[in-house]
Amino acid sequence: MEHIWADRFDRHTDDFDHPDEFQRYRNRIGALLLLPKDFNASYGAMDYKDKVEHYHGQNPLARSLHPRTYQNNPTFLRLIDTHGLRFTPFPSEFTKADIDQRQALYRELAELVWAPSHHGLG
Repeated sequence: MEHIWADRFDRHTDDFDHPDEFQRYRNRIGALLLLPKDFNASYGAMDYKDKVEHYHGQNPLARSLHPRTYQNNPTFLRLIDTHGLRFTPFPSEFTKADIDQRQALYRELAELVWAPSHHGLG
């Protein structure tokens, strides 16, 4: 798992009063992505607004942060529509509230994937 935010409390003082609170949020699942290790080594310290451009070339969850993913992508858009998933792009910033929103999306995805009906259980 890789962090969406660089380990830079000073960039998030609008959302956090204390570095410990920043670290707790930074480590929440809504602030993490599965990315190749070398990707994070190359881009990890960048501001989010710069990193998001590179997320578009990664896996579908990382790509979903970038607005281009929502253009000319009928399969992805159909998935959102069919299941009522709350995917949304975050083109220039990723805030504390965005982590909460992203975490809720991950929960929706987990409930969809592990629904008993998908496994012949009800």
